Amino acid sequence: MNQQGTETDLSIVIVNWNPRQLLLDTLESVYANPPGSFSFEIIVVDNGSSDGSVEAVAAGYPQVRLIANRDNRGFGPANNQGLKIAGGRYSLLLNSDTLVQPGTLARIIEFMDAHPRAGLCGIQILNPDGSFQGSYAPYLNFWREILIVTGLGRRLLRKPYPSFGVKQSQVTRRVQTIQGAFMFARSAALKEIGWLDEQFFMYGEENDLGKRLEQKGWQTYYLAHINIIHLGGQSTRKNWTKMTWQLQKSKVLLYRKHYGNISAVGFKLLISLAILSKYLIASLKQARPAWLKPRRGAPASTSNQRAWLNWSEFQQFWSA
Repeated sequence: MNQQGTETDLSIVIVNWNPRQLLLDTLESVYANPPGSFSFEIIVVDNGSSDGSVEAVAAGYPQVRLIANRDNRGFGPANNQGLKIAGGRYSLLLNSDTLVQPGTLARIIEFMDAHPRAGLCGIQILNPDGSFQGSYAPYLNFWREILIVTGLGRRLLRKPYPSFGVKQSQVTRRVQTIQGAFMFARSAALKEIGWLDEQFFMYGEENDLGKRLEQKGWQTYYLAHINIIHLGGQSTRKNWTKMTWQLQKSKVLLYRKHYGNISAVGFKLLISLAILSKYLIASLKQARPAWLKPRRGAPASTSNQRAWLNWSEFQQFWSA
């Protein structure tokens, strides 16, 4: 039931934390491409944005149910705020940097209606230029993490590792995890498992959600011929270092929760080894004679390298 007390087919929950215009573009895309004859509502949960997002939504979309947090509560807790007041048979967790395409929402509802054990559903994620983003993946585990950290997964298996590539993504199938930018769920299934685990501030929710649903007998599907545009990471690029480390801390929680303390410690050691390797490489580059150093104007290191070499974040990582 929604706030008017009438039954709703779909509740769309959008968690926002800057920037305002992307959120407004997302809302516009939903209203331009509604789920056909199915009823829907939108719930925006703002995590303390400082760019006027709350005021812009209230002024431009008064029909949206708006929750304004004073600070950033994180992805999981904020989504749960929306889910707990949602009245839809289905709930869509939608990133605030996505653009809904024509026919997408109605087709997913029809699929879910035809598959009563489908608890979670994902679709093909595309870049703004129409190129492919990794859209589904197997569960993370320690051995896959080695392939991720060393880069061997991308070099030897497929570019978007651990996600599956373009060829594997042309068939609708049951999968283990879907991309977190667009998670279409059966509301009853989410309620049964207790919604999202709020220990995950950001990242790791997809793996955790897929596992918990599977344990209760629910199925996760990937729909190949339905898509959405995802700009990707727009609200976190200015906090790249912090978000990079947040991802690693979330993985520690994921490994501890689903694989035990030994796997969690093993993951910490693996990341520590990766940091040491990057530090040594960066030191060697700095110590090179002038004729071996990059040409003027060339970056001394990538943002990824800078993100790893942060002692304060490393200490927090080990205390996670």
